[in-house]
Amino acid sequence: MPSWMKCTAMDGAQIQVNMDQVAMIRRHASDRGGTGSEITFASGSPSSIVVKEDQEHLVGAPEIAREHGVV
Repeated sequence: MPSWMKCTAMDGAQIQVNMDQVAMIRRHASDRGGTGSEITFASGSPSSIVVKEDQEHLVGAPEIAREHGVV
């Protein structure tokens, strides 16, 4: 079963990222004072996206999200 993570695109949009399809996560433009992370996918389109979450958050323990009232 795919593991999905909620992320925030640089324009503020909430997106779901299938972490099973991620090939690489790196800091986005940190040498130029940039913030967030660039997520590169193993295949498909888009080939990469930039999100506001930092690299440590994205590679940390997976979050388990449950809807209210779901066991």
